[in-house]
Amino acid sequence: VNGGRLEKMKKGGKRVYLERDRHGTAKRIVWVERSGKVFAEMDTDDEDDPDASSSIRLGLGDFIFYSVLVSKAAQYSFAAFAVCMLVILAGLGGTLLLLAIYHHALPALPISILLGIFFYVMTRLFVEPWIEAIMSQPYYV
Repeated sequence: VNGGRLEKMKKGGKRVYLERDRHGTAKRIVWVERSGKVFAEMDTDDEDDPDASSSIRLGLGDFIFYSVLVSKAAQYSFAAFAVCMLVILAGLGGTLLLLAIYHHALPALPISILLGIFFYVMTRLFVEPWIEAIMSQPYYV
């Protein structure tokens, strides 16, 4: 009563099953390998988001790691915060550029996080002492 139907059919020389919902709308194509594994070819048409298959998605974990690094940098100084924020955005832009070149999924974290950590350490070791040395001496115009 609530279920769908499976219809046998041939596609590309192999036997596949077309799954239909209770209203008769085709949902996916399912096939079984000789070893018994079941594979499904999903229908990616979403009513809510027609561009879902071609959109770029970031997971919640990506934003958590980005925000942890930026917040830790903000606890130290404004310069470290600004550097980390800009470098993370630049790394994300680099990842998107690589995505446009290679046309397959890439992890969003490595470039941004590695650049962020590198520039955070460089800012703490070199830029902050330099800023403090400049600010400790009066500058007259």
